[in-house]
Amino acid sequence: MIYRRPWHPVSLTLLGLSLALHLFTLVLYVRLPNRFAAFTVFPIWVWGLIGLFVAAISFVCYRGRLSLVVSLIWSFTILIFSDESSSLGRIGQPELQAGKAKPHARGRVLRVVTLNCARRTDPYEAVAPFQPDIVFLQEIPHTYRLKRFIDEIYDGKGDYRYNVSKSCAVVVNGTIEFEVSVPKFRCQLLTVKLATGESVQLMNLHLNGAATNLRLWEREAWREHRINREARQTELTYEMGLLRQKTAYPRIPALIAGDFNAPANDAVYKLIGKDFTDAFKEVGTGWGNTFHRALPLLRIDHLYSSKQLIPIRSRAVRLAGSDHRMVIADYIFR
Repeated sequence: MIYRRPWHPVSLTLLGLSLALHLFTLVLYVRLPNRFAAFTVFPIWVWGLIGLFVAAISFVCYRGRLSLVVSLIWSFTILIFSDESSSLGRIGQPELQAGKAKPHARGRVLRVVTLNCARRTDPYEAVAPFQPDIVFLQEIPHTYRLKRFIDEIYDGKGDYRYNVSKSCAVVVNGTIEFEVSVPKFRCQLLTVKLATGESVQLMNLHLNGAATNLRLWEREAWREHRINREARQTELTYEMGLLRQKTAYPRIPALIAGDFNAPANDAVYKLIGKDFTDAFKEVGTGWGNTFHRALPLLRIDHLYSSKQLIPIRSRAVRLAGSDHRMVIADYIFR
């Protein structure tokens, strides 16, 4: 095959644009400034595909070998920075299955579920086969089955709290001993004693809804995304403050779960701190993105645990009738 000169002016221009986009993307996804929230709301591989496409045009049209180098740079960036890379790399490992949680050599397994069940007529039928110990629910469509659900999977020995104004609920195999009032936002903060005797602090979140204006050629879209992210940061800062000041955490283990309405790379997750572990990022298998159900491009539903709880398995489950996928994780106590 005969290659043309790799420094053809048009080829170099295309590769320069691709590399400029790469540098711009890398800086923004590392620093995550709020004023560029409209850019980083997309998974990094979206911009990576654009950069690869430009490099491919350069190669096809001008046979410039430098385009192969640029393509490799983009490929490594996508592999390293994409949220999906780690879980897809675990394909082939044993997957979390329905039924009772499999035992673990290091202790009893705690199974936890979070589900935004909007548009689903009966979320309980989806949750019950996995026999969870703790269930976080957001946008719950009705509550008449909560007590029946507890009777079915916990033989009537469980407990629940439902907040009608926030449309969220927590169901536990145990007893809810204390609840901290969170008047401002869609959040529940509970102290729970499990049927097995362990105490756990629970925070059920449904953060401010995401900005959906994707007309990035308009200044207003950038403004909307900046304000939207700042609102979630204010909300989560307040809720994390309550967790640290009004509860027994860090003396007892804590779980933070729910719908964060922000992609997995968003700056809002920095507020949770290094003391908490994202279960799916740590041990998840398969495609972990949870929204939208039909074409899940964003991982906005999460299970975070404090250091006293070690995630050992996690997966996202597609449900018929729900616009979110359900996230499940198994833990052992440290």
